[in-house]
Amino acid sequence: MAKRESLLRPTMEKLGLTVPEAAALSSLGQTSIYKAIREGRLRIRKYGTRTIVTRADLASFLENLPDELERPEGRYARPGSRRTTPTLRRPSSA
Repeated sequence: MAKRESLLRPTMEKLGLTVPEAAALSSLGQTSIYKAIREGRLRIRKYGTRTIVTRADLASFLENLPDELERPEGRYARPGSRRTTPTLRRPSSA
């Protein structure tokens, strides 16, 4: 946890963020950031081999994430919604 907090402190004034900094600042994992980049949902800039995520692009990406109510049914469906797969029940011990 201390590592994540140390990443946040120096990024307060930066315009360009590394992927680990963008992950820490957005409360997402680095894998999620890389996936969004690969899918073209998060725009990056390249300077040589350096990958840079601007604050504006990160904010735009986060703003365009679906609202909670727009989530499809399935693994992360809201509690109380209809299940799409049967629930396994343990045999009763009588």
